[in-house]
Amino acid sequence: MAHDKRYLAQKRQRRRRKAAKAKVKLYEQGKIPYDKLPVLAKKFHARKRRASRKAE
Repeated sequence: MAHDKRYLAQKRQRRRRKAAKAKVKLYEQGKIPYDKLPVLAKKFHARKRRASRKAE
């Protein structure tokens, strides 16, 4: 039972992450403004920006 619950929660989180990453991609293409991004997508974008700055 606990495994099933955890699996469903994991599935739900994966869907949220996938949707957030898609929003980041749209933002980078200039199709949506930054203020329309969900919170999770803003976190992903910030992490991506930090990583790219560190790589320079």
